[in-house]
Amino acid sequence: MGSFIAAGLAFIRIDYLKRLALPFYFLSLIGLVIVLFGGGDVVKGAGRWIDLGIIKIQPSEFAKIAYLMAFSYWLSRHPVSFFRLKSFLAPFALFIVPFILVLQQPDLSTALVFTAITLVGFYWAGLTVVDMFLLISPVFSVILSHSQFAYSQIFWGVLICLVALALFYRRLPKALTSFFFLINIFAGYASSMVWNVLKPHQQKRVETFLDPMNDPLGDGYQVLQSMTAIGSGGLTGKGFGEGSQTNLSFLPEEHTDFIFSVLGEQFGFLGAVFVLTLFFLFLWRGLTICKIYEDPFVNLMTVCACAIFLFHILVNIAMTIGLMPVTGLPLPFLSYGGSFALTCMVLVGFLVNMRYQGGRY
Repeated sequence: MGSFIAAGLAFIRIDYLKRLALPFYFLSLIGLVIVLFGGGDVVKGAGRWIDLGIIKIQPSEFAKIAYLMAFSYWLSRHPVSFFRLKSFLAPFALFIVPFILVLQQPDLSTALVFTAITLVGFYWAGLTVVDMFLLISPVFSVILSHSQFAYSQIFWGVLICLVALALFYRRLPKALTSFFFLINIFAGYASSMVWNVLKPHQQKRVETFLDPMNDPLGDGYQVLQSMTAIGSGGLTGKGFGEGSQTNLSFLPEEHTDFIFSVLGEQFGFLGAVFVLTLFFLFLWRGLTICKIYEDPFVNLMTVCACAIFLFHILVNIAMTIGLMPVTGLPLPFLSYGGSFALTCMVLVGFLVNMRYQGGRY
């Protein structure tokens, strides 16, 4: 089904995609609202799916596509700049509504995908690297100032100094300069409050990330078994369909979140590198579209679609080897999941469309 959808999208004129962007965006919000008010099926404590009888769909996955289209369409017509703060109002409104709706499911990892699209889109639509640093600096202030991390106050102090240098370099309006500086100070002192806002299972994931051995048979079990599976694969792996961690069910969620651990155990280091190389070539091939066409919509659709893939790849793999807290983000083209598989193929269809329709209007 995904292959047919991708092939069909390749032939749609880009003008039609622009016209459908906002209507599709608002339609996707209806699906998120239905789930929010109890219209979805609850699986493992999270209500994220709508049962259509024949198939269950996950509205948040299709909301990614809708947001990608609407956000790219708007930014292609209205570039953003810190010297024109009104330019952020509409993009922020487009972002915050689906972000909050997905966050309430609860699904923090998918909500962060919307953040990745937004940040990449802002950069491509006019913000500089320094601007992007200032934009995300409050998040770093919350993380680095929290007592869960060693030497937190030292790292936070260094961050504040870097923020001050960035503000001096950019010479933004005084009000905005004061805002960025004060919001970082506030974020640092409010880090404990932000920590308390997290759900108990989200706090556990962060604590497990910092030290999985604190609870090796509980919350740290998944990460430890994942790293054991990958490490036991050695250089060439144990062979297709082989592997004690997988076959004896030591590795939980091996068909979805921890599929990369299965690859590492069965095909080893070389197999994992081969998969990573394929992902790199896929993303590199996608980004070369931006060298062919100068149209802002084509460029934004391309880089933001690649950003979705890259975010899933980095977070999923980093999670399996203990470099990030455990999340529910699947690995593109490999993890089990109907809605996510369709989302990936729709994004492939968009990339093919941008490549072959980018110069036709």
